[in-house]
Amino acid sequence: MKTLIITILLLTTTLSLSAKTTNLYIHARDVRLASSKYENVKNSSKKLFFAKRAAKRGNSKAQFDLAIMYATGNGVKKDERVAFNWFHKSARGGNIEAKYYMGLSFLQGRGVRRDAHLARYWFKQAAKNGHQKAIYNLAQIEKSLFKTARSGNHYSRR
Repeated sequence: MKTLIITILLLTTTLSLSAKTTNLYIHARDVRLASSKYENVKNSSKKLFFAKRAAKRGNSKAQFDLAIMYATGNGVKKDERVAFNWFHKSARGGNIEAKYYMGLSFLQGRGVRRDAHLARYWFKQAAKNGHQKAIYNLAQIEKSLFKTARSGNHYSRR
């Protein structure tokens, strides 16, 4: 009987928690952990724990945060390839800032080989949503691509 009451209480708490919070990552980020199990864990470890949890469930903001953590080495071992993978998942999920970082990754060759055409694609995706740095970088890439295409024109070599 006691087990049944505890189970019912846990289920109602879980249901009310999921009904109030539509975004697990935001909830986890905002709520302090009261459990003694996590009291000695650093804040970056908490952020990593909840970011991984939400990122695996498809939250594009959490995927972006996780990518930033891997790109900078904040709380985890720096790994640009893993960061690129999380940026890509976040960008595919619609995160504008992640689309910009995808362009930077291809432009600078961070975690992936350099490719100006793919950088242009991702900057264009971010620029469509009004990202100012993406618009600037898109203009710079198109200027450089136009220059190289023009110099390769055999009609101009007379």
